[in-house]
Amino acid sequence: MKNLVKILTLCLIVSFLAGCTGTQPVEEPAVVEDTGEEAAPADEAAPAEEAAPASDLTEAEQWAQANGFGPYQAEEEDWDAILAAAIEEGEVVVYSNSSKIEKLIEPWSELYPDIELAGGDTDDISVKMQAEQESENVFGDIWFQSHGHDLYGEFMPNQWVWSYVPPGVEFHWEVNADRPFAIQRRSVDVIGYNQEVHPDGCPLTNWWELTEPELKGKLYMEDPLADSSQTAKITLIIQYADEFAAAYEDLYGRDWTTDEAYDDSLENAGYLYLKKLAHNEPGIQPGGDEVDEAFATLGMDPNEEPGYGWTGMSSYEDTLDGEIAMAPCMDLEPRSGILKAAYLAVANNAPHPNAAKLFIRFALTQEGFDPWGKIGTYAPVVGVEPAEGMPALDSWKLFPSDDMFAYENLSIVRDFWAISFLSP
Repeated sequence: MKNLVKILTLCLIVSFLAGCTGTQPVEEPAVVEDTGEEAAPADEAAPAEEAAPASDLTEAEQWAQANGFGPYQAEEEDWDAILAAAIEEGEVVVYSNSSKIEKLIEPWSELYPDIELAGGDTDDISVKMQAEQESENVFGDIWFQSHGHDLYGEFMPNQWVWSYVPPGVEFHWEVNADRPFAIQRRSVDVIGYNQEVHPDGCPLTNWWELTEPELKGKLYMEDPLADSSQTAKITLIIQYADEFAAAYEDLYGRDWTTDEAYDDSLENAGYLYLKKLAHNEPGIQPGGDEVDEAFATLGMDPNEEPGYGWTGMSSYEDTLDGEIAMAPCMDLEPRSGILKAAYLAVANNAPHPNAAKLFIRFALTQEGFDPWGKIGTYAPVVGVEPAEGMPALDSWKLFPSDDMFAYENLSIVRDFWAISFLSP
Protein backbone atom coordinates (compact mmCIF):
# COMPACT_ATOMS: atom_id res chain seq x y z
CA MET A 1 0.00 0.00 0.00
CA LYS A 2 2.85 2.39 0.86
CA ASN A 3 4.42 1.89 -2.57
CA LEU A 4 1.03 2.37 -4.26
CA VAL A 5 0.58 5.71 -2.44
CA LYS A 6 4.03 6.80 -3.53
CA ILE A 7 3.35 5.83 -7.14
CA LEU A 8 0.03 7.71 -7.20
CA THR A 9 1.63 10.73 -5.53
CA LEU A 10 4.48 10.67 -8.03
CA CYS A 11 1.99 10.72 -10.90
CA LEU A 12 0.29 13.78 -9.44
CA ILE A 13 3.59 15.54 -8.78
CA VAL A 14 4.94 14.81 -12.27
CA SER A 15 1.69 16.10 -13.77
CA PHE A 16 2.03 19.25 -11.71
CA LEU A 17 5.70 19.75 -12.46
CA ALA A 18 5.14 19.37 -16.18
CA GLY A 19 3.60 22.81 -16.16
CA CYS A 20 6.61 24.48 -14.48
CA THR A 21 8.67 26.77 -16.69
CA GLY A 22 11.57 29.14 -16.35
CA THR A 23 14.09 26.61 -15.05
CA GLN A 24 17.66 27.77 -15.32
CA PRO A 25 20.72 25.51 -15.40
CA VAL A 26 22.42 25.03 -12.06
CA GLU A 27 25.77 26.73 -11.88
CA GLU A 28 28.22 25.93 -9.12
CA PRO A 29 28.77 29.18 -7.25
CA ALA A 30 31.82 30.37 -5.44
CA VAL A 31 31.51 29.57 -1.75
CA VAL A 32 30.75 32.69 0.24
CA GLU A 33 31.77 32.56 3.87
CA ASP A 34 29.10 34.17 6.06
CA THR A 35 30.94 35.34 9.15
CA GLY A 36 27.97 37.26 10.49
CA GLU A 37 30.12 40.37 10.93
CA GLU A 38 28.34 43.64 10.50
CA ALA A 39 28.87 45.23 7.13
CA ALA A 40 29.81 48.87 7.02
CA PRO A 41 26.48 50.69 7.08
CA ALA A 42 25.35 51.63 3.62
CA ASP A 43 23.43 54.70 2.69
CA GLU A 44 19.93 54.29 3.96
CA ALA A 45 18.61 54.39 0.42
CA ALA A 46 19.94 54.90 -3.06
CA PRO A 47 19.86 58.58 -4.03
CA ALA A 48 16.65 59.58 -5.69
CA GLU A 49 16.94 59.49 -9.46
CA GLU A 50 16.64 62.73 -11.34
CA ALA A 51 13.16 63.29 -12.64
CA ALA A 52 12.71 61.84 -16.09
CA PRO A 53 10.07 62.90 -18.59
CA ALA A 54 6.85 61.00 -17.91
CA SER A 55 6.93 59.64 -21.43
CA ASP A 56 10.20 57.83 -20.62
CA LEU A 57 8.73 56.08 -17.58
CA THR A 58 6.41 53.12 -17.34
CA GLU A 59 3.07 53.67 -15.62
CA ALA A 60 4.45 51.87 -12.57
CA GLU A 61 7.53 54.11 -12.52
CA GLN A 62 5.35 57.20 -12.81
CA TRP A 63 3.38 56.02 -9.76
CA ALA A 64 6.59 55.31 -7.80
CA GLN A 65 8.02 58.69 -8.76
CA ALA A 66 4.83 60.52 -7.78
CA ASN A 67 4.70 58.78 -4.38
CA GLY A 68 8.42 58.59 -3.55
CA PHE A 69 9.20 54.88 -3.68
CA GLY A 70 12.05 52.81 -5.02
CA PRO A 71 14.76 54.87 -6.75
CA TYR A 72 12.50 57.91 -6.51
CA GLN A 73 12.22 58.11 -2.74
CA ALA A 74 13.27 61.33 -1.08
CA GLU A 75 16.47 61.70 0.90
CA GLU A 76 14.41 63.38 3.62
CA GLU A 77 10.73 63.05 4.46
CA ASP A 78 8.21 65.51 5.88
CA TRP A 79 6.69 63.09 8.38
CA ASP A 80 4.08 65.57 9.56
CA ALA A 81 2.77 65.84 6.01
CA ILE A 82 2.94 62.07 5.55
CA LEU A 83 0.98 61.53 8.79
CA ALA A 84 -1.69 64.00 7.75
CA ALA A 85 -2.07 62.31 4.37
CA ALA A 86 -2.10 58.86 5.99
CA ILE A 87 -4.93 59.94 8.32
CA GLU A 88 -6.88 60.96 5.24
CA GLU A 89 -6.20 57.48 3.77
CA GLY A 90 -7.54 55.93 6.98
CA GLU A 91 -5.87 52.54 6.91
CA VAL A 92 -2.90 50.46 5.80
CA VAL A 93 -3.40 46.91 4.52
CA VAL A 94 -0.49 44.63 5.39
CA TYR A 95 -0.15 41.13 3.95
CA SER A 96 1.96 39.08 6.38
CA ASN A 97 2.39 35.31 6.63
CA SER A 98 3.02 35.51 10.38
CA SER A 99 0.30 35.41 13.00
CA LYS A 100 2.46 37.72 15.12
CA ILE A 101 1.33 40.61 12.95
CA GLU A 102 -1.75 40.69 15.21
CA LYS A 103 0.51 41.76 18.08
CA LEU A 104 1.30 44.98 16.24
CA ILE A 105 -2.31 46.16 16.19
CA GLU A 106 -2.34 47.53 19.75
CA PRO A 107 0.96 49.48 19.66
CA TRP A 108 0.15 50.74 16.16
CA SER A 109 -3.28 51.92 17.29
CA GLU A 110 -1.74 53.78 20.21
CA LEU A 111 0.57 55.63 17.84
CA TYR A 112 -1.92 56.12 15.02
CA PRO A 113 -5.47 55.85 16.37
CA ASP A 114 -6.92 57.31 13.16
CA ILE A 115 -5.22 54.78 10.84
CA GLU A 116 -6.46 51.19 10.92
CA LEU A 117 -3.91 48.39 10.61
CA ALA A 118 -5.71 45.83 8.43
CA GLY A 119 -4.83 42.69 6.49
CA GLY A 120 -3.37 40.48 9.20
CA ASP A 121 -2.13 36.92 8.80
CA THR A 122 -2.48 36.16 5.08
CA ASP A 123 -1.91 32.92 3.16
CA ASP A 124 -0.33 32.77 -0.30
CA ILE A 125 0.80 36.39 -0.29
CA SER A 126 2.75 36.07 -3.56
CA VAL A 127 -0.25 34.59 -5.36
CA LYS A 128 -2.62 37.17 -3.90
CA MET A 129 -0.47 40.18 -4.71
CA GLN A 130 0.34 38.96 -8.21
CA ALA A 131 -3.38 38.55 -8.94
CA GLU A 132 -4.05 42.06 -7.68
CA GLN A 133 -1.31 43.52 -9.86
CA GLU A 134 -2.36 41.66 -12.98
CA SER A 135 -6.01 42.63 -12.51
CA GLU A 136 -5.05 46.23 -11.66
CA ASN A 137 -7.31 45.91 -8.64
CA VAL A 138 -4.94 46.51 -5.74
CA PHE A 139 -6.10 46.19 -2.13
CA GLY A 140 -2.91 45.34 -0.25
CA ASP A 141 -0.31 48.00 0.53
CA ILE A 142 2.53 46.03 2.12
CA TRP A 143 4.40 42.79 1.36
CA PHE A 144 5.67 41.52 4.75
CA GLN A 145 7.15 38.03 4.48
CA SER A 146 10.18 36.06 3.35
CA HIS A 147 9.76 34.41 -0.09
CA GLY A 148 12.59 36.56 -1.36
CA HIS A 149 12.87 34.32 -4.42
CA ASP A 150 9.46 35.62 -5.53
CA LEU A 151 10.25 39.18 -4.48
CA TYR A 152 13.51 39.46 -6.41
CA GLY A 153 12.75 36.98 -9.18
CA GLU A 154 9.21 38.04 -10.17
CA PHE A 155 7.83 41.05 -8.32
CA MET A 156 10.77 43.43 -8.62
CA PRO A 157 11.41 42.83 -12.36
CA ASN A 158 7.68 43.22 -13.11
CA GLN A 159 7.47 46.43 -11.05
CA TRP A 160 4.71 44.92 -8.93
CA VAL A 161 6.37 46.18 -5.74
CA TRP A 162 8.68 49.02 -4.75
CA SER A 163 11.23 49.35 -2.01
CA TYR A 164 11.06 51.89 0.75
CA VAL A 165 13.74 52.50 3.37
CA PRO A 166 12.86 55.36 5.73
CA PRO A 167 15.58 58.02 5.81
CA GLY A 168 17.79 57.68 8.85
CA VAL A 169 17.34 53.92 9.32
CA GLU A 170 20.74 52.21 9.55
CA PHE A 171 21.10 48.50 8.78
CA HIS A 172 23.71 45.95 9.75
CA TRP A 173 23.37 44.55 6.21
CA GLU A 174 23.82 46.51 3.03
CA VAL A 175 20.89 48.10 1.22
CA ASN A 176 21.70 49.01 -2.37
CA ALA A 177 20.17 49.20 -5.83
CA ASP A 178 20.45 45.44 -6.37
CA ARG A 179 19.14 44.55 -2.90
CA PRO A 180 16.91 47.53 -2.14
CA PHE A 181 14.24 46.07 0.15
CA ALA A 182 14.17 46.69 3.87
CA ILE A 183 14.71 43.57 5.99
CA GLN A 184 12.58 43.56 9.12
CA ARG A 185 14.16 40.47 10.69
CA ARG A 186 16.51 37.59 10.03
CA SER A 187 15.69 34.19 11.48
CA VAL A 188 17.58 30.94 11.81
CA ASP A 189 16.63 27.37 10.91
CA VAL A 190 18.58 24.57 12.57
CA ILE A 191 18.76 20.83 12.97
CA GLY A 192 17.27 20.25 16.40
CA TYR A 193 17.55 17.29 18.78
CA ASN A 194 15.75 16.11 21.92
CA GLN A 195 17.81 17.33 24.87
CA GLU A 196 15.89 15.15 27.37
CA VAL A 197 16.95 12.01 25.50
CA HIS A 198 20.45 13.40 24.80
CA PRO A 199 21.36 15.45 27.90
CA ASP A 200 25.04 15.54 26.93
CA GLY A 201 24.39 17.41 23.72
CA CYS A 202 23.60 16.73 20.09
CA PRO A 203 24.98 13.34 18.97
CA LEU A 204 25.36 14.57 15.38
CA THR A 205 28.47 16.26 14.06
CA ASN A 206 27.78 16.25 10.32
CA TRP A 207 24.74 16.72 8.05
CA TRP A 208 25.63 13.52 6.17
CA GLU A 209 24.80 11.44 9.27
CA LEU A 210 21.13 12.23 8.59
CA THR A 211 21.39 10.16 5.40
CA GLU A 212 22.64 6.99 7.14
CA PRO A 213 20.42 3.89 7.52
CA GLU A 214 20.41 4.15 11.32
CA LEU A 215 18.43 7.38 11.03
CA LYS A 216 16.03 6.28 8.31
CA GLY A 217 12.75 8.10 8.86
CA LYS A 218 14.26 10.03 11.78
CA LEU A 219 14.62 13.49 10.27
CA TYR A 220 11.37 15.46 10.48
CA MET A 221 10.83 18.41 8.18
CA GLU A 222 8.19 20.37 6.31
CA ASP A 223 7.44 19.33 2.74
CA PRO A 224 9.70 20.93 0.10
CA LEU A 225 7.00 20.12 -2.49
CA ALA A 226 4.21 21.94 -0.66
CA ASP A 227 5.75 25.39 -0.22
CA SER A 228 8.30 27.19 -2.38
CA SER A 229 9.96 28.65 0.74
CA GLN A 230 10.74 25.09 1.84
CA THR A 231 12.09 24.29 -1.61
CA ALA A 232 14.24 27.43 -1.45
CA LYS A 233 15.88 26.10 1.71
CA ILE A 234 17.05 22.89 0.08
CA THR A 235 18.46 24.80 -2.90
CA LEU A 236 21.12 26.03 -0.47
CA ILE A 237 22.44 22.46 -0.33
CA ILE A 238 23.05 22.67 -4.07
CA GLN A 239 24.51 26.16 -3.85
CA TYR A 240 26.99 25.09 -1.18
CA ALA A 241 27.78 21.73 -2.76
CA ASP A 242 31.54 22.24 -2.34
CA GLU A 243 31.10 22.51 1.41
CA PHE A 244 28.96 19.36 1.45
CA ALA A 245 31.69 17.59 -0.55
CA ALA A 246 34.28 18.62 2.03
CA ALA A 247 31.99 17.55 4.89
CA TYR A 248 31.55 14.14 3.24
CA GLU A 249 35.31 13.65 3.07
CA ASP A 250 35.74 14.81 6.67
CA LEU A 251 33.20 12.23 7.87
CA TYR A 252 34.04 9.26 5.68
CA GLY A 253 37.65 9.90 4.65
CA ARG A 254 36.92 9.58 0.92
CA ASP A 255 35.57 11.55 -2.01
CA TRP A 256 31.80 11.90 -2.40
CA THR A 257 31.96 10.34 -5.87
CA THR A 258 32.89 7.01 -4.23
CA ASP A 259 29.52 6.79 -2.49
CA GLU A 260 27.40 3.78 -3.44
CA ALA A 261 24.53 6.13 -4.38
CA TYR A 262 26.67 8.18 -6.77
CA ASP A 263 26.09 8.15 -10.50
CA ASP A 264 27.38 10.45 -13.22
CA SER A 265 24.03 12.25 -13.51
CA LEU A 266 24.72 13.96 -10.16
CA GLU A 267 26.35 17.30 -10.93
CA ASN A 268 27.72 17.90 -7.45
CA ALA A 269 27.74 16.65 -3.86
CA GLY A 270 24.61 18.68 -3.07
CA TYR A 271 22.54 16.52 -5.38
CA LEU A 272 24.01 13.39 -3.84
CA TYR A 273 23.03 14.68 -0.40
CA LEU A 274 19.45 15.41 -1.45
CA LYS A 275 19.15 12.03 -3.15
CA LYS A 276 20.38 10.14 -0.08
CA LEU A 277 18.27 12.23 2.29
CA ALA A 278 15.13 11.66 0.21
CA HIS A 279 15.85 7.92 0.02
CA ASN A 280 16.21 7.89 3.80
CA GLU A 281 12.48 8.69 4.00
CA PRO A 282 12.37 11.83 6.15
CA GLY A 283 9.18 12.29 8.14
CA ILE A 284 7.29 14.99 6.27
CA GLN A 285 5.12 17.14 8.54
CA PRO A 286 2.43 19.74 7.71
CA GLY A 287 4.00 22.52 9.78
CA GLY A 288 6.71 23.58 12.19
CA ASP A 289 4.75 22.70 15.33
CA GLU A 290 4.26 19.14 14.05
CA VAL A 291 7.98 18.89 13.28
CA ASP A 292 8.84 19.78 16.87
CA GLU A 293 6.19 17.45 18.25
CA ALA A 294 7.61 14.53 16.29
CA PHE A 295 11.05 14.58 17.90
CA ALA A 296 11.02 17.00 20.85
CA THR A 297 7.90 16.09 22.85
CA LEU A 298 8.58 15.89 26.58
CA GLY A 299 8.81 12.42 28.10
CA MET A 300 9.87 10.47 25.01
CA ASP A 301 11.47 7.04 25.56
CA PRO A 302 15.14 7.63 26.48
CA ASN A 303 16.02 4.16 25.18
CA GLU A 304 14.79 4.97 21.69
CA GLU A 305 16.22 7.57 19.32
CA PRO A 306 13.41 10.13 18.81
CA GLY A 307 15.10 11.60 15.78
CA TYR A 308 15.86 15.16 14.70
CA GLY A 309 14.00 18.11 13.26
CA TRP A 310 14.76 20.70 10.62
CA THR A 311 13.11 23.48 12.56
CA GLY A 312 13.25 27.11 13.57
CA MET A 313 15.68 28.16 16.27
CA SER A 314 12.75 30.10 17.72
CA SER A 315 11.38 26.78 18.99
CA TYR A 316 14.08 26.89 21.67
CA GLU A 317 11.98 29.47 23.53
CA ASP A 318 9.32 26.78 23.91
CA THR A 319 12.02 24.61 25.46
CA LEU A 320 12.92 27.39 27.89
CA ASP A 321 9.23 27.66 28.75
CA GLY A 322 9.17 23.94 29.58
CA GLU A 323 6.88 22.97 26.71
CA ILE A 324 9.22 20.86 24.53
CA ALA A 325 12.77 19.50 24.64
CA MET A 326 14.21 20.92 21.40
CA ALA A 327 17.81 22.15 21.37
CA PRO A 328 19.91 23.11 18.32
CA CYS A 329 22.86 21.10 16.97
CA MET A 330 25.26 24.05 17.09
CA ASP A 331 28.40 22.33 15.78
CA LEU A 332 27.29 20.56 12.61
CA GLU A 333 29.49 20.47 9.52
CA PRO A 334 29.49 22.10 7.09
CA ARG A 335 27.36 24.74 8.85
CA SER A 336 24.93 24.90 11.74
CA GLY A 337 21.86 26.18 9.95
CA ILE A 338 20.25 28.69 7.60
CA LEU A 339 19.87 32.45 7.94
CA LYS A 340 16.62 33.69 6.35
CA ALA A 341 15.15 37.16 5.83
CA ALA A 342 11.69 38.74 6.05
CA TYR A 343 11.20 41.68 3.71
CA LEU A 344 9.08 44.80 3.58
CA ALA A 345 7.91 46.10 0.21
CA VAL A 346 5.16 48.41 -1.06
CA ALA A 347 2.70 47.25 -3.70
CA ASN A 348 2.67 49.17 -6.95
CA ASN A 349 -0.44 51.38 -6.96
CA ALA A 350 -0.88 50.81 -3.24
CA PRO A 351 -4.11 52.59 -2.25
CA HIS A 352 -2.59 53.96 0.98
CA PRO A 353 0.99 54.98 0.12
CA ASN A 354 1.51 57.38 2.99
CA ALA A 355 0.23 54.94 5.58
CA ALA A 356 2.53 52.34 3.99
CA LYS A 357 5.53 54.58 4.65
CA LEU A 358 4.47 54.99 8.28
CA PHE A 359 4.05 51.25 8.69
CA ILE A 360 7.49 50.40 7.32
CA ARG A 361 9.09 52.98 9.60
CA PHE A 362 7.17 51.50 12.54
CA ALA A 363 8.03 47.87 11.65
CA LEU A 364 11.74 48.72 11.73
CA THR A 365 11.63 50.04 15.30
CA GLN A 366 12.11 48.07 18.49
CA GLU A 367 8.35 48.06 19.07
CA GLY A 368 7.77 46.76 15.56
CA PHE A 369 10.36 44.01 16.00
CA ASP A 370 9.41 42.84 19.51
CA PRO A 371 6.66 40.33 18.55
CA TRP A 372 9.31 38.38 16.62
CA GLY A 373 12.12 39.14 19.07
CA LYS A 374 12.53 35.59 20.33
CA ILE A 375 15.64 33.46 20.47
CA GLY A 376 16.28 32.52 16.87
CA THR A 377 15.69 35.96 15.36
CA TYR A 378 18.15 38.77 14.66
CA ALA A 379 17.26 42.43 14.25
CA PRO A 380 18.80 43.93 11.09
CA VAL A 381 18.37 47.55 12.21
CA VAL A 382 21.14 49.15 14.26
CA GLY A 383 19.83 49.91 17.74
CA VAL A 384 17.06 47.29 17.73
CA GLU A 385 17.99 44.61 20.25
CA PRO A 386 17.38 40.85 19.85
CA ALA A 387 16.03 38.63 22.61
CA GLU A 388 18.18 38.12 25.68
CA GLY A 389 20.23 34.95 25.33
CA MET A 390 20.37 35.01 21.53
CA PRO A 391 23.81 33.75 20.43
CA ALA A 392 25.97 36.34 18.73
CA LEU A 393 25.63 36.00 14.98
CA ASP A 394 29.35 35.49 14.52
CA SER A 395 29.38 32.65 17.07
CA TRP A 396 28.18 30.08 14.53
CA LYS A 397 28.35 29.41 10.81
CA LEU A 398 25.11 29.75 8.87
CA PHE A 399 24.11 29.39 5.22
CA PRO A 400 22.77 32.83 4.20
CA SER A 401 19.67 32.60 2.03
CA ASP A 402 20.29 33.60 -1.58
CA ASP A 403 17.00 34.65 -3.12
CA MET A 404 18.11 34.90 -6.74
CA PHE A 405 19.89 31.54 -6.68
CA ALA A 406 16.75 30.01 -5.22
CA TYR A 407 14.57 31.60 -7.88
CA GLU A 408 16.80 30.44 -10.74
CA ASN A 409 17.07 26.87 -9.45
CA LEU A 410 13.77 26.30 -7.68
CA SER A 411 12.09 24.18 -10.35
CA ILE A 412 15.01 21.88 -11.08
CA VAL A 413 15.71 21.23 -7.38
CA ARG A 414 12.01 20.62 -6.67
CA ASP A 415 11.82 18.18 -9.58
CA PHE A 416 14.92 16.36 -8.39
CA TRP A 417 13.60 16.10 -4.83
CA ALA A 418 10.19 14.86 -6.01
CA ILE A 419 11.67 12.08 -8.15
CA SER A 420 14.19 11.09 -5.45
CA PHE A 421 11.64 11.11 -2.62
CA LEU A 422 8.85 9.34 -4.44
CA SER A 423 10.98 6.81 -6.36
CA PRO A 424 13.73 5.56 -4.03
